[in-house]
Amino acid sequence: MGITEEGGKIATSAIDSMRGTPLGVALLVVNLAFLAFVAYVLGEISENSKSRNQTQMELISRLVTDIRDCRAGPALPRLTEMDHLLPPR
Repeated sequence: MGITEEGGKIATSAIDSMRGTPLGVALLVVNLAFLAFVAYVLGEISENSKSRNQTQMELISRLVTDIRDCRAGPALPRLTEMDHLLPPR
C-alpha cells in the first residue's frame, strides 16, 4: 500500500468517527479556516516587511553617499594610501 492509500484510510476513518458529532466537524472546519487566514496574513506581513527593508536600504545608501559628498566635497580628489606622506599644501 502506498502513502496516499493510507492517508485516504485515515481521512475516511476520521470522517466516520465524526459523523456522530457535528460540533466536532464544525470546529475542525473553523480551525482550518483560521489557519488559512493566519497563513495569508503572515504572507502579507512578510511581503510588506521585505519591501520596507529594501526601501530602507536604498535610503541608507543614498544618505551615505550624500554624507561622503558633504565631507569631501564633490570637486575634491579622494585621498589615497600614500597621501599622508606628502607635505600639506
